[in-house]
Amino acid sequence: MATKSGQPERTWYVKPRASVEESADGKIRVRLEMPGVEKNGLEVRVENGELRIAGRRQPSASGRYLLRERVAGDFLKTYTLDETVDTSKIDAALEKGVLTLALELKDRVKPRTITVRAE
Repeated sequence: MATKSGQPERTWYVKPRASVEESADGKIRVRLEMPGVEKNGLEVRVENGELRIAGRRQPSASGRYLLRERVAGDFLKTYTLDETVDTSKIDAALEKGVLTLALELKDRVKPRTITVRAE
């Protein structure tokens, strides 16, 4: 699609703040701040070794803004996954404006303690 000037229309993306951490249970947890985003406004998918989180934060229709720090619009976050992540065991939950994804590592890469026998 083009603008009136003939230039291609640019898509601007909202960038949700995120944190990625390894938890004590050996899972990778990705948390994204998503205030005002509803569950049906999200799409989380794994494709071609990438984890894609896409959606839309709707603008408030309450009136004229006097101050606007929360931006509405489309958002897209993409993370490249390596072969250590079991993509069939990704869990997603949206609670209090925070999307939490739990990525499980394949058994062969999880740290394990080896018991030493005494003979």
